[in-house]
Amino acid sequence: MNLLTIAIIFSIILAFVFTFLNGMNDAANSISTIIATKVMTPIQAIIWASFWEFAAFFLIRLVLHQQFAVGNTMANFADQNVIDPYLILSALVGAAIWVAVCTKSGMPISTSHALIGGIIGAAWFVNGSGVLHMQPIIITLAFIVLSPLIGLFLGFFLECLLLRIFKNSSRKRVDKIFKVMQHFSTAAFCIGHGSNDAPKTMGIIAVLMASVFTTQGVSPEMQSFIGNFYDSSQGFHIPDILAVVCYIIMSLGILIGGKNVIKTMGGGLAKITPIRGFSAEFAGATTLIATSFMGIPVSTTHTITGGVIGVGLTDGVKSVKWVTAKRIVLSWILTIPVPLVISGILNLLFNLLVK
Repeated sequence: MNLLTIAIIFSIILAFVFTFLNGMNDAANSISTIIATKVMTPIQAIIWASFWEFAAFFLIRLVLHQQFAVGNTMANFADQNVIDPYLILSALVGAAIWVAVCTKSGMPISTSHALIGGIIGAAWFVNGSGVLHMQPIIITLAFIVLSPLIGLFLGFFLECLLLRIFKNSSRKRVDKIFKVMQHFSTAAFCIGHGSNDAPKTMGIIAVLMASVFTTQGVSPEMQSFIGNFYDSSQGFHIPDILAVVCYIIMSLGILIGGKNVIKTMGGGLAKITPIRGFSAEFAGATTLIATSFMGIPVSTTHTITGGVIGVGLTDGVKSVKWVTAKRIVLSWILTIPVPLVISGILNLLFNLLVK
Protein backbone atom coordinates (compact mmCIF):
# COMPACT_ATOMS: atom_id res chain seq x y z
CA MET A 1 0.00 0.00 0.00
CA ASN A 2 1.64 3.24 -1.17
CA LEU A 3 1.44 6.66 0.51
CA LEU A 4 -1.14 7.95 -1.99
CA THR A 5 -3.50 5.10 -1.17
CA ILE A 6 -3.02 5.76 2.54
CA ALA A 7 -3.80 9.46 1.94
CA ILE A 8 -7.04 8.54 0.13
CA ILE A 9 -8.14 6.20 2.92
CA PHE A 10 -7.33 8.73 5.64
CA SER A 11 -9.09 11.50 3.69
CA ILE A 12 -12.31 9.50 3.44
CA ILE A 13 -12.18 8.50 7.11
CA LEU A 14 -11.41 12.05 8.20
CA ALA A 15 -14.22 13.42 6.02
CA PHE A 16 -16.64 11.19 7.89
CA VAL A 17 -15.11 12.26 11.22
CA PHE A 18 -15.54 15.87 10.14
CA THR A 19 -19.20 15.17 9.31
CA PHE A 20 -19.59 13.75 12.81
CA LEU A 21 -17.93 16.83 14.37
CA ASN A 22 -20.22 19.01 12.26
CA GLY A 23 -23.21 17.29 13.82
CA MET A 24 -21.76 17.65 17.32
CA ASN A 25 -21.08 21.40 17.00
CA ASP A 26 -24.27 22.20 15.13
CA ALA A 27 -26.44 20.19 17.53
CA ALA A 28 -26.63 23.40 19.54
CA ASN A 29 -27.91 25.36 16.56
CA SER A 30 -30.71 22.89 16.02
CA ILE A 31 -31.95 22.33 19.55
CA SER A 32 -30.58 24.98 21.92
CA THR A 33 -33.69 27.17 21.88
CA ILE A 34 -36.18 24.34 22.37
CA ILE A 35 -34.12 23.10 25.34
CA ALA A 36 -33.81 26.63 26.77
CA THR A 37 -37.60 27.01 26.75
CA LYS A 38 -37.98 23.55 28.36
CA VAL A 39 -40.33 22.42 25.63
CA MET A 40 -38.19 19.30 25.31
CA THR A 41 -35.58 17.62 27.45
CA PRO A 42 -32.08 17.43 25.91
CA ILE A 43 -32.56 13.75 25.03
CA GLN A 44 -35.94 14.37 23.40
CA ALA A 45 -34.59 17.37 21.48
CA ILE A 46 -31.54 15.48 20.21
CA ILE A 47 -33.68 12.57 18.94
CA TRP A 48 -36.14 15.02 17.34
CA ALA A 49 -33.31 16.91 15.61
CA SER A 50 -31.62 13.74 14.36
CA PHE A 51 -34.85 12.52 12.77
CA TRP A 52 -35.49 15.77 10.88
CA GLU A 53 -31.86 16.15 9.82
CA PHE A 54 -32.07 12.79 8.08
CA ALA A 55 -35.49 13.68 6.67
CA ALA A 56 -33.78 16.41 4.62
CA PHE A 57 -32.33 13.70 2.35
CA PHE A 58 -35.75 12.30 1.49
CA LEU A 59 -37.14 15.80 0.95
CA ILE A 60 -34.33 16.86 -1.41
CA ARG A 61 -33.80 13.67 -3.42
CA LEU A 62 -37.07 11.71 -3.29
CA VAL A 63 -39.72 14.42 -2.99
CA LEU A 64 -38.22 17.42 -4.80
CA HIS A 65 -35.82 15.39 -7.01
CA GLN A 66 -33.13 18.03 -6.55
CA GLN A 67 -29.35 17.69 -6.60
CA PHE A 68 -27.23 18.72 -3.62
CA ALA A 69 -26.42 22.22 -4.88
CA VAL A 70 -24.33 23.18 -1.86
CA GLY A 71 -22.15 20.09 -2.34
CA ASN A 72 -21.48 21.12 -5.94
CA THR A 73 -20.41 24.58 -4.76
CA MET A 74 -18.04 23.10 -2.16
CA ALA A 75 -16.30 21.13 -4.90
CA ASN A 76 -15.88 24.23 -7.07
CA PHE A 77 -13.68 26.54 -4.99
CA ALA A 78 -10.56 25.53 -6.94
CA ASP A 79 -9.66 24.04 -10.32
CA GLN A 80 -10.47 20.35 -10.46
CA ASN A 81 -7.06 19.52 -11.95
CA VAL A 82 -5.20 20.66 -8.79
CA ILE A 83 -7.43 18.73 -6.40
CA ASP A 84 -5.80 15.52 -5.25
CA PRO A 85 -6.02 13.32 -2.13
CA TYR A 86 -3.22 15.26 -0.39
CA LEU A 87 -5.04 18.57 -0.86
CA ILE A 88 -8.30 17.14 0.47
CA LEU A 89 -6.51 15.52 3.43
CA SER A 90 -4.80 18.83 4.28
CA ALA A 91 -8.08 20.75 4.08
CA LEU A 92 -9.89 18.27 6.30
CA VAL A 93 -7.14 18.14 8.94
CA GLY A 94 -6.93 21.93 9.17
CA ALA A 95 -10.70 22.29 9.45
CA ALA A 96 -11.14 19.40 11.90
CA ILE A 97 -8.51 20.82 14.27
CA TRP A 98 -10.29 24.19 14.45
CA VAL A 99 -13.77 22.65 14.81
CA ALA A 100 -12.60 20.35 17.61
CA VAL A 101 -10.96 23.24 19.50
CA CYS A 102 -14.04 25.47 19.20
CA THR A 103 -16.48 22.70 20.10
CA LYS A 104 -14.44 21.91 23.21
CA SER A 105 -14.44 25.58 24.25
CA GLY A 106 -18.17 25.98 23.60
CA MET A 107 -17.87 28.32 20.63
CA PRO A 108 -20.62 27.74 18.01
CA ILE A 109 -18.52 28.27 14.87
CA SER A 110 -19.26 27.50 11.25
CA THR A 111 -17.89 24.07 10.42
CA SER A 112 -18.52 24.72 6.74
CA HIS A 113 -16.44 27.89 6.73
CA ALA A 114 -13.63 26.02 8.47
CA LEU A 115 -13.71 23.48 5.65
CA ILE A 116 -13.86 26.23 3.02
CA GLY A 117 -10.82 27.89 4.60
CA GLY A 118 -9.02 24.56 4.50
CA ILE A 119 -9.73 24.03 0.80
CA ILE A 120 -8.67 27.56 -0.13
CA GLY A 121 -5.45 27.36 1.88
CA ALA A 122 -4.45 23.91 0.63
CA ALA A 123 -4.96 24.95 -3.01
CA TRP A 124 -3.52 28.46 -2.71
CA PHE A 125 -0.31 27.74 -0.79
CA VAL A 126 0.81 25.13 -3.33
CA ASN A 127 -0.66 26.28 -6.65
CA GLY A 128 -1.13 30.03 -6.23
CA SER A 129 -4.25 32.18 -6.27
CA GLY A 130 -4.82 31.56 -10.00
CA VAL A 131 -6.41 28.16 -9.32
CA LEU A 132 -9.06 29.62 -7.02
CA HIS A 133 -12.59 30.31 -8.31
CA MET A 134 -13.33 33.73 -6.91
CA GLN A 135 -17.07 33.96 -7.65
CA PRO A 136 -18.22 31.19 -5.25
CA ILE A 137 -15.59 32.30 -2.72
CA ILE A 138 -16.78 35.93 -2.78
CA ILE A 139 -20.45 34.90 -2.53
CA THR A 140 -19.65 32.64 0.43
CA LEU A 141 -17.63 35.37 2.15
CA ALA A 142 -20.46 37.85 1.57
CA PHE A 143 -22.94 35.54 3.29
CA ILE A 144 -20.73 35.40 6.37
CA VAL A 145 -22.02 38.93 6.90
CA LEU A 146 -25.41 38.60 5.21
CA SER A 147 -26.72 35.38 6.79
CA PRO A 148 -26.63 36.60 10.43
CA LEU A 149 -28.09 39.94 9.34
CA ILE A 150 -30.91 38.19 7.47
CA GLY A 151 -31.52 35.97 10.50
CA LEU A 152 -31.49 39.01 12.78
CA PHE A 153 -33.94 40.96 10.61
CA LEU A 154 -36.33 38.04 10.14
CA GLY A 155 -36.21 37.12 13.83
CA PHE A 156 -36.82 40.70 14.94
CA PHE A 157 -39.61 41.28 12.40
CA LEU A 158 -41.41 38.00 13.16
CA GLU A 159 -41.14 38.52 16.92
CA CYS A 160 -42.58 42.04 16.62
CA LEU A 161 -45.40 40.75 14.42
CA LEU A 162 -46.30 37.92 16.80
CA LEU A 163 -46.17 40.19 19.84
CA ARG A 164 -48.60 42.53 18.12
CA ILE A 165 -50.95 39.67 17.16
CA PHE A 166 -50.98 38.25 20.70
CA LYS A 167 -50.79 41.55 22.59
CA ASN A 168 -54.16 40.93 24.27
CA SER A 169 -53.43 37.30 25.14
CA SER A 170 -52.14 36.14 28.51
CA ARG A 171 -48.53 35.07 28.86
CA LYS A 172 -49.67 31.58 29.84
CA ARG A 173 -51.77 31.18 26.66
CA VAL A 174 -48.98 32.47 24.42
CA ASP A 175 -46.45 30.12 26.01
CA LYS A 176 -48.82 27.18 25.56
CA ILE A 177 -49.34 27.95 21.85
CA PHE A 178 -45.67 28.42 21.04
CA LYS A 179 -44.49 25.44 23.02
CA VAL A 180 -46.42 23.46 20.41
CA MET A 181 -45.24 25.64 17.52
CA GLN A 182 -41.61 25.20 18.54
CA HIS A 183 -41.83 21.55 17.57
CA PHE A 184 -42.50 22.65 13.99
CA SER A 185 -39.93 25.48 13.93
CA THR A 186 -37.21 23.18 15.29
CA ALA A 187 -38.09 20.54 12.68
CA ALA A 188 -37.93 23.18 9.93
CA PHE A 189 -34.57 24.42 11.17
CA CYS A 190 -33.19 20.88 11.26
CA ILE A 191 -34.36 20.31 7.68
CA GLY A 192 -32.64 23.57 6.70
CA HIS A 193 -29.48 22.47 8.46
CA GLY A 194 -29.61 19.06 6.82
CA SER A 195 -30.12 20.57 3.37
CA ASN A 196 -27.19 22.99 3.72
CA ASP A 197 -24.62 21.35 6.01
CA ALA A 198 -24.60 17.64 5.16
CA PRO A 199 -23.98 18.27 1.42
CA LYS A 200 -20.80 20.22 2.27
CA THR A 201 -18.79 17.17 3.23
CA MET A 202 -20.58 15.14 0.54
CA GLY A 203 -19.11 17.50 -2.04
CA ILE A 204 -15.62 17.15 -0.59
CA ILE A 205 -15.75 13.34 -0.55
CA ALA A 206 -17.24 13.25 -4.05
CA VAL A 207 -14.50 15.48 -5.47
CA LEU A 208 -11.94 13.26 -3.73
CA MET A 209 -13.48 10.21 -5.38
CA ALA A 210 -13.39 11.99 -8.75
CA SER A 211 -9.70 12.82 -8.25
CA VAL A 212 -8.88 9.12 -7.74
CA PHE A 213 -9.48 8.50 -11.45
CA THR A 214 -7.29 11.40 -12.61
CA THR A 215 -4.42 11.47 -10.09
CA GLN A 216 -1.26 9.70 -11.22
CA GLY A 217 -0.05 6.89 -9.00
CA VAL A 218 -3.44 5.70 -7.74
CA SER A 219 -3.49 1.92 -7.80
CA PRO A 220 -6.02 0.07 -10.01
CA GLU A 221 -7.28 -1.67 -6.87
CA MET A 222 -8.16 1.66 -5.24
CA GLN A 223 -9.82 2.89 -8.44
CA SER A 224 -11.83 -0.33 -8.59
CA PHE A 225 -12.90 0.04 -4.94
CA ILE A 226 -13.96 3.68 -5.37
CA GLY A 227 -15.72 2.69 -8.58
CA ASN A 228 -18.16 0.61 -6.52
CA PHE A 229 -19.56 3.87 -5.11
CA TYR A 230 -18.71 6.47 -7.75
CA ASP A 231 -19.33 6.30 -11.51
CA SER A 232 -16.54 8.38 -13.06
CA SER A 233 -18.20 8.29 -16.50
CA GLN A 234 -20.89 10.67 -15.18
CA GLY A 235 -18.35 13.36 -14.31
CA PHE A 236 -18.52 15.02 -10.91
CA HIS A 237 -21.66 14.05 -8.96
CA ILE A 238 -22.73 13.09 -5.44
CA PRO A 239 -23.91 9.46 -5.28
CA ASP A 240 -27.03 8.80 -3.22
CA ILE A 241 -25.26 6.13 -1.18
CA LEU A 242 -22.67 8.72 -0.13
CA ALA A 243 -25.47 11.13 0.81
CA VAL A 244 -27.19 8.54 3.00
CA VAL A 245 -23.95 7.67 4.82
CA CYS A 246 -23.18 11.36 5.47
CA TYR A 247 -26.69 11.98 6.83
CA ILE A 248 -26.42 8.98 9.15
CA ILE A 249 -23.03 10.09 10.47
CA MET A 250 -24.18 13.69 10.99
CA SER A 251 -27.26 12.46 12.84
CA LEU A 252 -25.01 10.38 15.11
CA GLY A 253 -22.99 13.52 15.82
CA ILE A 254 -26.15 15.30 16.86
CA LEU A 255 -27.08 12.37 19.11
CA ILE A 256 -23.75 12.79 20.90
CA GLY A 257 -24.26 16.56 20.90
CA GLY A 258 -22.12 19.49 21.93
CA LYS A 259 -23.21 20.32 25.46
CA ASN A 260 -20.93 23.36 25.85
CA VAL A 261 -22.19 24.90 22.62
CA ILE A 262 -25.81 24.22 23.59
CA LYS A 263 -25.22 26.16 26.81
CA THR A 264 -23.82 29.14 24.89
CA MET A 265 -26.62 29.26 22.33
CA GLY A 266 -29.44 28.34 24.71
CA GLY A 267 -29.09 31.25 27.10
CA GLY A 268 -25.77 32.94 26.55
CA LEU A 269 -27.02 35.54 24.08
CA ALA A 270 -30.53 36.54 25.18
CA LYS A 271 -33.40 35.32 27.32
CA ILE A 272 -35.39 32.75 25.34
CA THR A 273 -39.16 32.18 25.68
CA PRO A 274 -41.27 29.83 23.51
CA ILE A 275 -42.41 32.67 21.22
CA ARG A 276 -38.82 33.90 20.87
CA GLY A 277 -37.56 30.38 20.26
CA PHE A 278 -40.13 29.92 17.50
CA SER A 279 -39.24 33.27 15.88
CA ALA A 280 -35.48 32.64 15.96
CA GLU A 281 -35.79 29.09 14.60
CA PHE A 282 -38.23 30.09 11.87
CA ALA A 283 -35.91 32.92 10.80
CA GLY A 284 -32.95 30.54 10.66
CA ALA A 285 -34.92 27.84 8.81
CA THR A 286 -36.09 30.31 6.16
CA THR A 287 -32.55 31.53 5.53
CA LEU A 288 -31.05 28.04 5.39
CA ILE A 289 -33.62 26.50 3.07
CA ALA A 290 -33.51 29.45 0.65
CA THR A 291 -29.71 29.48 0.42
CA SER A 292 -29.59 25.67 0.08
CA PHE A 293 -31.62 25.78 -3.11
CA MET A 294 -29.38 28.60 -4.39
CA GLY A 295 -26.30 26.46 -3.71
CA ILE A 296 -24.81 28.93 -1.21
CA PRO A 297 -22.98 27.26 1.70
CA VAL A 298 -24.00 29.43 4.65
CA SER A 299 -23.46 28.93 8.35
CA THR A 300 -26.29 27.55 10.43
CA THR A 301 -24.47 29.05 13.40
CA HIS A 302 -24.55 32.50 11.86
CA THR A 303 -28.24 32.34 10.95
CA ILE A 304 -29.52 31.14 14.32
CA THR A 305 -27.23 33.51 16.20
CA GLY A 306 -28.64 36.39 14.17
CA GLY A 307 -32.16 35.13 14.88
CA VAL A 308 -31.55 34.90 18.64
CA ILE A 309 -30.06 38.40 18.75
CA GLY A 310 -32.96 39.68 16.63
CA VAL A 311 -35.63 38.39 19.02
CA GLY A 312 -33.61 39.68 21.96
CA LEU A 313 -33.55 43.16 20.46
CA THR A 314 -37.34 43.39 20.80
CA ASP A 315 -36.64 44.12 24.49
CA GLY A 316 -34.00 46.70 23.63
CA VAL A 317 -30.29 46.72 22.88
CA LYS A 318 -29.33 46.11 26.51
CA SER A 319 -31.25 42.83 26.62
CA VAL A 320 -28.63 41.17 24.39
CA LYS A 321 -25.52 39.79 26.07
CA TRP A 322 -23.00 41.53 23.84
CA VAL A 323 -19.96 40.06 25.61
CA THR A 324 -20.99 36.58 24.48
CA ALA A 325 -21.86 37.92 21.02
CA LYS A 326 -18.37 39.43 20.68
CA ARG A 327 -16.73 36.10 21.59
CA ILE A 328 -18.83 34.34 18.94
CA VAL A 329 -18.05 36.95 16.28
CA LEU A 330 -14.32 36.70 17.06
CA SER A 331 -14.45 32.94 16.49
CA TRP A 332 -16.26 33.58 13.19
CA ILE A 333 -13.54 35.99 12.06
CA LEU A 334 -10.85 33.38 12.75
CA THR A 335 -12.75 30.42 11.29
CA ILE A 336 -11.55 30.80 7.69
CA PRO A 337 -8.00 32.17 8.27
CA VAL A 338 -6.90 29.61 10.90
CA PRO A 339 -7.80 26.44 8.91
CA LEU A 340 -6.56 28.21 5.74
CA VAL A 341 -3.05 28.57 7.21
CA ILE A 342 -2.96 25.13 8.85
CA SER A 343 -4.19 23.36 5.70
CA GLY A 344 -1.91 25.41 3.43
CA ILE A 345 1.17 24.51 5.46
CA LEU A 346 0.17 20.83 5.58
CA ASN A 347 -0.29 20.63 1.81
CA LEU A 348 3.06 22.38 1.29
CA LEU A 349 4.68 19.74 3.49
CA PHE A 350 2.97 16.95 1.56
CA ASN A 351 4.22 18.39 -1.72
CA LEU A 352 7.77 18.87 -0.43
CA LEU A 353 8.18 15.64 1.51
CA VAL A 354 5.86 13.13 -0.16
CA LYS A 355 4.94 14.06 -3.71
